[in-house]
Amino acid sequence: MKEKSLSEPCFFVDSLPDIIDTDCKELIRSVEIQAHANEIFLWLKQLRVAPYSYDFIDNRRMKSPDFIIENLPPLKANIHFLLACHVTEFAEDSFIICRFCQPVNLPFNLSLRELFIEYRISAQGSKSCLWCKVKGYIRRDILSRGFFHVFSLVNKIMMTKQLKNIKKFSERLSAGEIRTGKLDVNKYYARSGIHWWIFCRRKICNGLIP
Repeated sequence: MKEKSLSEPCFFVDSLPDIIDTDCKELIRSVEIQAHANEIFLWLKQLRVAPYSYDFIDNRRMKSPDFIIENLPPLKANIHFLLACHVTEFAEDSFIICRFCQPVNLPFNLSLRELFIEYRISAQGSKSCLWCKVKGYIRRDILSRGFFHVFSLVNKIMMTKQLKNIKKFSERLSAGEIRTGKLDVNKYYARSGIHWWIFCRRKICNGLIP
């Protein structure tokens, strides 16, 4: 019997209050994965050290690790995540919610007030689905609408690649084809790529891996 596609889950970011004098914009992406939730979540945790999208754009041309990092510190609230976010809340093998670094940098703060991102895993039988929802609050003017239109196009390109890579590595892990290894944290460079430059751009940011 063919399994049904997993329905869209409830997201924590949907409960966030509105911000006065802004419009709320949402983007949602998903990918079905033949792996268990814990196998997928291992790769989500590694978004602290690599974007798993286009490394030549967002990772200083360094390859995102294709192995499970055995010396990666435990996930915790406020830790730097995805180059330009901080983890606000998470549950093992279920979801990670993060908020983009504050305050928003110039000139992007002319359009953007807040930006959140939530990764959430839903499972049914042998099938899982990884969801990603972006929620942004933009100012009510033409410039801001144009900014978010460009952002949504870039997000679609980068996020599609990221989810495909997580799918590939999760299914390889489920098949026993992934090794474990140690990451040299001295070579980890958090200040890299377009994502960091737009949304963080800080030499010192709370939550960075030492």
